[in-house]
Amino acid sequence: MAKRPNTIALRLVLGAVLGSLAQLSALGLLAVSAYLISRAWEQPPILYLMVAITSVRAFGIGRGVLRYAERLVSHDAAFRGLERLRVAVWRKLVRLAPAGLPVWRSGDLQARLVDDVDGTGDRWLRGTLPLAAAVITAAAAVVIQSAILPAAGAILALALLAAALAGPALASWSARYALRATAAERGDLTENVRACLHGREELVAAGTDAVALERALAGDERLRRAHARIAWSAGLGQAAGLLAMAAAVTGALWTGIPAVADGTLDGVLLACLALVPLAAFEPVLALPAAAQQTAAAKESGRRLVEITREPEPRPDPAEPMDFEPNPLGGPPFIEIKRLSVTWPGADRPAIEGFDLKIQPGERVAVMGPSGSGKSTLAAALMGFLPYEGSLRFGGVELAEYDGDDVRRTVGLCSQDAHVFDTTLAENLRLARTSATDDELVRALRWAGLRDWFDGLDLGLQTPLGEHGRAVSGGERGRIALARCLLADREVLVLDEFDAHLDAATAERVLRTAAAALEGKTAVIITHRPLPDGVVDRTVHLRPPVPAPRDAPLSALLDLAPRG
Repeated sequence: MAKRPNTIALRLVLGAVLGSLAQLSALGLLAVSAYLISRAWEQPPILYLMVAITSVRAFGIGRGVLRYAERLVSHDAAFRGLERLRVAVWRKLVRLAPAGLPVWRSGDLQARLVDDVDGTGDRWLRGTLPLAAAVITAAAAVVIQSAILPAAGAILALALLAAALAGPALASWSARYALRATAAERGDLTENVRACLHGREELVAAGTDAVALERALAGDERLRRAHARIAWSAGLGQAAGLLAMAAAVTGALWTGIPAVADGTLDGVLLACLALVPLAAFEPVLALPAAAQQTAAAKESGRRLVEITREPEPRPDPAEPMDFEPNPLGGPPFIEIKRLSVTWPGADRPAIEGFDLKIQPGERVAVMGPSGSGKSTLAAALMGFLPYEGSLRFGGVELAEYDGDDVRRTVGLCSQDAHVFDTTLAENLRLARTSATDDELVRALRWAGLRDWFDGLDLGLQTPLGEHGRAVSGGERGRIALARCLLADREVLVLDEFDAHLDAATAERVLRTAAAALEGKTAVIITHRPLPDGVVDRTVHLRPPVPAPRDAPLSALLDLAPRG
């Protein structure tokens, strides 16, 4: 089978060709214009100037058209590459969630996903393509200059070489450390601003809003200083290029004027000799910025590689088995024996030696104190975490299945489920995009939100605000429950969705949701006793063996977020 060509690479090559032709048009425009003006001063017959006049028009039009075409082609290639890169990074982050993401702060992850991906894509637009255009244009200018006067051509070649080497070297050397600091400070600033915006009510209530704001402003000042150093180094490289250009023009005149005086050079060509270096240096002067952009892209690429190299908490098998929940139809039979689960980075398991059997269609409540591993059990059932012991679905170890296949059968309603800044309908349709309005309303009623929904003026089009700020914590949890029920998974794991509800409301919601759970396997994780008839039985999780008395406080605190 023939290998498909890399369309992005072909577009980049075409962009480089078009950019080089645009620069060559600029070079030809300046050289021919200089000749035309000097020759016209001698007042020859107009027919003697027609070739030059036509050439000026052709080069002028060609420069604009070629530059526009280069922008279209190169930006199209860059956007295609950014799309692929961002999707690849996002997919890796999905594979790391939720256990592998705490390695980074959320603000730093956002900076990597947005800024670093964009910075990596700029390497081609502002790094490689300008370099190709500069090399081709410089070579053509040296050829033209040498054809007019060999000595001037040699001077131009030396000046271009000095500018191409010294300018980027100075810019890269002085900005080397600033570029790395910029990437780190950008992540810190994003995290600090995110913390100020998302926790503004809590910060004001605690009286620490001024401290948080001062921290964000300090981070902004550090980022400003890093950018100032980068700008200063770019100016240093630009100055080196301008000095080299001045030397090339001076050298052309220094060799050209005596040549005109002794008759070895036509005086009309002296203007060409002086102006060709200006066009030759136009792309070369962009090389210091291109060198900095390449260095910044390498730093952005390094930060993205850190994500791609992060091991997945629960890697999928090389040859996963097909997920067949129950050969007879319906939810699978779940069997857990001597289950032990350890979170990445933890020094001991959050669940150890746990046994449980769940029949198809059975509803089981899992209770236990904080730190006993209830949420860890939910993460293991969703295929997010590796485990020791046995965790079988339909007689097959969960580790033998692809994680995405598991999550197409097992649905999770988490106590901290995210509510997006959009309408109620769009939040619910995340579970099933094809759901009708009637199905959305039915799911809300299953989740115990009938009275709340009937009181909404805008109904399903009600905006929920940033992070669901327009609704209470209890309503946010029940919206997440409605979303989970709407997904219609065969196995449902409800992880303390009633944490923000009072006992009476929680009982009413559970009784209402029981109708939607009919015929499904349900694992209801809770911290309070459930009313009769909601579940078939209750099991209790016990915390693992406690840490020794002389263990450091940090080790004891590690238990808190794991349950």
